[in-house]
Amino acid sequence: MQEDFELKEKYIPQLSKPAYLLVSLPDAGLVGSIAGEFLINHLDLKEYGEIYSHKYLPPISHVIGGLAKSPLRLYHSNNLILLHSWVAIPANTLYPLARFIVNYAEKYGIETIISVTGVPVPNRLDLDKPTPYWITNSEDFAKELDELNLMKKFDEGYIAGPYATILIESSKKSIRNFVIVVESFLDLPDPEASAVALEIISKIIGFKVDTTSLLKEAEEIRGKIKGLMQQTKQEIPNYAGLKPFTYA
Repeated sequence: MQEDFELKEKYIPQLSKPAYLLVSLPDAGLVGSIAGEFLINHLDLKEYGEIYSHKYLPPISHVIGGLAKSPLRLYHSNNLILLHSWVAIPANTLYPLARFIVNYAEKYGIETIISVTGVPVPNRLDLDKPTPYWITNSEDFAKELDELNLMKKFDEGYIAGPYATILIESSKKSIRNFVIVVESFLDLPDPEASAVALEIISKIIGFKVDTTSLLKEAEEIRGKIKGLMQQTKQEIPNYAGLKPFTYA
């Protein structure tokens, strides 16, 4: 329910059309988390909102420059809102958070929700460039994604965890949602997979992004976020009991 979460907004974001909501939550390979943080740092996204929940979010504050903030925050620029989490999301939070996200998208007239995740593959070390796939909740949107030819169709399998619940809840509200699923490591941060996702997002939303620095700093990024990877690794088995939680 919406009252399960408290929202603090500094201002109301003014969005050009078409408007998108990008969701970056920790999961396999931290593919979405790394992509979200890269956009915050390189796309001049403005932080405007914090989301609180005594019931569903862990008792953790994200400290930046000595200032304690909610680990779940909102950013925006032009036609994009980014919802980014700096901590792993507990399994019991997934459905209420998904409902909150979809209701928030509806409130601001968001046409499309985009999620980014990884699909762990055993031969990840042998891949020069991970392959991206798409999953969506709309037959019409599926045809569009097929025609764009930016990703392969995630033909058959299972998806569980944060992005599965968003697919379900957005479908109920008839809001388009698609998940970019990139081949990744399961329990190692994967900046290379995030770079693949960012290239796709930039083409769909319409902004320029240079992921060269992301690839150059891959090892440094892995070192910085190893704590978040450990938190996420502990939560993954709780996501519907599937491990890996996205697989074909």
